[in-house]
Amino acid sequence: MGETEIELNKVLSEKSPALFESLSELGKRIYMPKGIIFQSDQAKDHSKKYNASIGIAAENIGFDGTSEIKIENLGPMVLKSIKKHFNHLTANEIFNYAPPSGDPKLRKLWQEKIVKQNPCLKLKSDISLPVVVGGLTHGITTFADLFVNKDDEIIMADKIWENYNLIFSVRFQAKIRYYQLFNEENTGYNLKGLEDAIATSKKDKIILLFNFPNNPTGYTALEKEQNAIRDMIIKYADKGKKIIAVCDDAYYGLFYNKDIYPGSIFSKLAGIHKNVISVKVDGVSKEDYAWGFRIGFITFADYYKDPEVYSAIEQKTIACIRSSVSSCSRSAQSIFVNTINDEHTEKEKAEKFNILRKREDKVREEVFKKEYKDLWDVYPFNSGYFMCLRIKGVSAEDVRQHALLNHGLGTIALGTDLRVAFSCIEEKNIESVFKIIAQSITEVKAGK
Repeated sequence: MGETEIELNKVLSEKSPALFESLSELGKRIYMPKGIIFQSDQAKDHSKKYNASIGIAAENIGFDGTSEIKIENLGPMVLKSIKKHFNHLTANEIFNYAPPSGDPKLRKLWQEKIVKQNPCLKLKSDISLPVVVGGLTHGITTFADLFVNKDDEIIMADKIWENYNLIFSVRFQAKIRYYQLFNEENTGYNLKGLEDAIATSKKDKIILLFNFPNNPTGYTALEKEQNAIRDMIIKYADKGKKIIAVCDDAYYGLFYNKDIYPGSIFSKLAGIHKNVISVKVDGVSKEDYAWGFRIGFITFADYYKDPEVYSAIEQKTIACIRSSVSSCSRSAQSIFVNTINDEHTEKEKAEKFNILRKREDKVREEVFKKEYKDLWDVYPFNSGYFMCLRIKGVSAEDVRQHALLNHGLGTIALGTDLRVAFSCIEEKNIESVFKIIAQSITEVKAGK
């Protein structure tokens, strides 16, 4: 083992045994070497004359007329044909490498945002400093790097984003145990199903995945349901289970129901027990309407809240990033450093939220009409981008294809269910969308 690996593992094993024991074999092996990145950072801090340490092409961008070009006047060599597409960022903010951990300013700003938006968190020291990842998928994969071994058990609801299977089952060869997301009455979260899955697990280490607002159903567990989940996890942690709760917060903040806790379940699980590690994966994609920027974050909460523990797990996370994508988009990070606390940004986000909330209201008005009662059941929804119908009497895939090929409506079929993304349908067109689905069901049943 490398010296740094030994040091990191020593810190974790002594100061947070459950976290250390929950790491995957890769998570225990991985470390950030004192190589090019370390030496380049050191050179940046101390080189006063020349810096020949980092692999970028540089040129004079601020020559002051003296006989010697100063090191501070050197910047990335850029093509004007590319630079002209950026209005307000400097060349360094666009073209230079970002650190593997992400822009330090952005990391601190995102940590402040998490604490501000989650009433269960009191101090920044309650959580680690977020590490920047290349979007939610990269964040979930980085989590798996750190915590998932072959044949580990991951418990999650049966209504899922299909990429979980690709990441956990195919890439990491873990075993996924599903429980039914909704209760038998189809009125809310299936607490009994979750507890049965935990209680019957024969593993000492359990990974629980929560995705609120849920893709595909658009459901977020209500605050009373989240409190019950928290108490359930404490109950089994008391029995010696080591529980890692990973919270996929891709659609965080898009809550349309007043009974939803105005934060992430991550914060309700943060520091609740010495055998519980809580991990939050989130990003700007949906929260800031910037899907193609591919900027996300991974943040940890540990019972002991020890700065050395947080530093050690951050270093292992950074090493996972360094050994995969190396670092994430500098220009996208720079944009959010400049806009995250901008009052205009917040005003615009509120305006977009209200548009989505009105669309959700319109969907609710349409889907429960009595003429549709024999065509579908409606799964609970209260947040996010989506809602799901359980199609009655015919295949959801047949309905999807019929609606698409005969009526020009695109939807997603998932087993017996049809997912409708109202996020991308204008409010005035929502009534028509469900009329087309109803017509398609009727026509498929009639064999047309």
